[in-house]
Amino acid sequence: MKKLNKFIACVIALMFLAISLLRAQPRVMVYNGKISLKSGTLAPVEKDFAGSADSLDKNLKIHPNDTTSLFFRALIYLQFNSFVMNPDPGSSQATNKLLLAKSMADRADSLNMKNFYLKVLQAQLCSELVTRNAPIETWRFNEKQMAERRKKHDYYKELANHYYDIAALIDKNNAYAYHRLKINE
Repeated sequence: MKKLNKFIACVIALMFLAISLLRAQPRVMVYNGKISLKSGTLAPVEKDFAGSADSLDKNLKIHPNDTTSLFFRALIYLQFNSFVMNPDPGSSQATNKLLLAKSMADRADSLNMKNFYLKVLQAQLCSELVTRNAPIETWRFNEKQMAERRKKHDYYKELANHYYDIAALIDKNNAYAYHRLKINE
């Protein structure tokens, strides 16, 4: 009887371990054309994803071509450096993390990652970079910096619209949402 109880306890422990390992990757959702982390709360908290971010960073050091890790790490950078989470358009720290996320997403794309969510992620990253380089708060920047920001703004605007067009072609049921998100300014 004791052996049976120990066996049942081991099976239950293994089941809990398996469930926790299966949920190791953050859950993702696309709603109204925007990709985000699914956290079970209205607004995800960065510290809740710190463990995932650390394990993804460690995995990327060992396996730099792991497209899944590149995708999820880029998504975490996007989630917590978006304009909603960090509304200062002149924040170089947030902009640098978004640029890092864009390079990770582009690397995953160049490694032939075939995931529809990647196109939505790339579009949203470029859209965030458009916002970060918007010609606002001109008092902070001199003429040369403003010209450089305008050039980046136009470049990321073209890229964002391109990726939204691709997403609309792939996900025809939600094409209106992607066309609505295109930048027309």
